[in-house]
Amino acid sequence: IEMLPVKEFKEWKRFLESQEGFSLVEMITVVAVMGIILAMAAPNFSKWKEKHEINGQAQKVYFDLMLARTTAVKANNDVRVTFNTTSDSYKVHDDTNGDGVEDSGEALKTITLENNVQFAFNSGISDIDGNSVSAAVSFSGSQTVTFDSRGQASASGSVFMLHTEDVGKTSDRARSISVLKATGAVDYWSYDAAVSPPWS
Repeated sequence: IEMLPVKEFKEWKRFLESQEGFSLVEMITVVAVMGIILAMAAPNFSKWKEKHEINGQAQKVYFDLMLARTTAVKANNDVRVTFNTTSDSYKVHDDTNGDGVEDSGEALKTITLENNVQFAFNSGISDIDGNSVSAAVSFSGSQTVTFDSRGQASASGSVFMLHTEDVGKTSDRARSISVLKATGAVDYWSYDAAVSPPWS
């Protein structure tokens, strides 16, 4: 085993046996600096958290609509997705007999938006086609879209989402999910004021 030289060993031993600590002034200075750093970082962290929340919920709606379309094709029957903007929730109904009624034995899933995200839009915003938005969820005036066995949708339309902190303030973090009737294609959009229409 390699040993430390005597001189270095004595210095190391003295350091370990030292009873000296930080002075009160040093401790207060460190706490003050940490407080300033945290105060500066908190707003940025909050905005990052809110953006993460809106992204997560919008992606959930997007994937559920994609799954509804895929299920309709695989099961060879209708799958209905009905939105409720009052409760910020939606239902996915595997309508096996195609009667539009939630019958016993048919798969039904209800999802509620979380993390302060809601179906909403700010006035003056336009959709991906440049049309003025008048409802947070609209499929030709309905809040229900049905995918059939060919993967087509009952109507074209869009779903708009905002974080609660952005309602009535900004659309910078708005998210939209669109459905195209002819093909049933589902697309995810982020608000982008730099382009027209403002979605990318």
